[in-house]
Amino acid sequence: MPKQLISLIGILSLALSARPQVVLQLNAGSRASWGTNQDLFIDQQGHCRYYLNEVNGKKEDSSFFSVPAVQIDSLLTKAQQLGFFGLNEKYDAGRADGAGIFISLSSSGKKHSVDLRNEDLPAIHELVDRINRILAPHRIRINYGQ
Repeated sequence: MPKQLISLIGILSLALSARPQVVLQLNAGSRASWGTNQDLFIDQQGHCRYYLNEVNGKKEDSSFFSVPAVQIDSLLTKAQQLGFFGLNEKYDAGRADGAGIFISLSSSGKKHSVDLRNEDLPAIHELVDRINRILAPHRIRINYGQ
């Protein structure tokens, strides 16, 4: 294999491994065949990506911004206090439509996800309230039908 190709593969591997880890992944909104969904990704450096899409795939809005790392740390501390990492992975009221939220958090080597459908759970409600306070200056509000 030519040295240039090996060098290029090494550089690409380093660049990909240097990407900040996503600490929050969220999908909220309709669980029916109509309506909208919100997707939010926040990495450990506070870089945020937000998307609002129709369930049928049509993009409505997107936004890219940063929040202070201290707010990310505060969110992860709040998740710990609320017992997020000990919640069940799925809460489902058993209806085929309605609304819901999927939240995945990574903190201190732990990763946990909760999928909430057609239900409201106080710990998730409080966590989303904290997320909405972080997003408020960017005129974004997560809504999962609560």
